[in-house]
Amino acid sequence: MMIITLKRFKFTESIKRKLRDYVHFPVEGFDFSRIVASDKSGVSGSSAKGPGNGDAQDNALRPDVHCGRTESLYDLFAVIHHQGDFSGGHYVASLKSEIDGKWRLFNDASIYEVSSKDVVDASAYILFYVRRDVKKASLEDFWDTQPREGEGMTEEEVEKMMKQKERCTIS
Repeated sequence: MMIITLKRFKFTESIKRKLRDYVHFPVEGFDFSRIVASDKSGVSGSSAKGPGNGDAQDNALRPDVHCGRTESLYDLFAVIHHQGDFSGGHYVASLKSEIDGKWRLFNDASIYEVSSKDVVDASAYILFYVRRDVKKASLEDFWDTQPREGEGMTEEEVEKMMKQKERCTIS
């Protein structure tokens, strides 16, 4: 994932104001190849071996096994917008649905369907991009999410602790 924060506020000794400059940014296919380091270690998806069944295909997305990047194209999936000025304002979010691919604007309790061209505007403040080759990946593709004996607390243990004390302290 790539997160980009656009500078929208200017602070100097004499000036404090919001910057309203329009910044054009791509919604799809943002190529970061010129600024993201490539893999120089020689590890490739075809020769990577790691935990599990040893299948290179399964390990191609794991950062602990495969440090290289064969993809440098990123697609936008969320934008935080700041509406208002320096002295006061309001934040809203535009998100692209993984289910139907439509963009929606979330403004407190209201949700509106918007066009992708409406996401690129002068109120854009924080941009969230995902690399294309990991867009459909799940958490299990990157980390071992299996529970281990002796680690953490079970739901039953948490409930029992909550009933025994007015205050919950986890150490």
